[in-house]
Amino acid sequence: MDIFCIKAVSLGDLEKVLISHDGAGPGSGWFLDKIVIKHKEGEEAHEVVFPCNRWLDEYQDDGKTERELTANNHGSSMKTFLKGKSYFPTIVFYTIVFAV
Repeated sequence: MDIFCIKAVSLGDLEKVLISHDGAGPGSGWFLDKIVIKHKEGEEAHEVVFPCNRWLDEYQDDGKTERELTANNHGSSMKTFLKGKSYFPTIVFYTIVFAV
């Protein structure tokens, strides 16, 4: 499992992610179970799951090293953080978990 933390402006409702690699180096392919993106604003925590269950490997599965994943809405909260008419972006910390 790989975990990355990113500080960014609010991305609003997360519906899709695009994941890929350049295939450089021997053994660069990998199997991706899912991507979990966790984010928190104030006291509200949210989690969005993007299932994959496929290889990103030119020699495995269908040979693709790029996947577009769609959010699994079951049990996930995808609340938009930009409320009202704010002209300033909300800063959100995203924790991205790659389950391999």
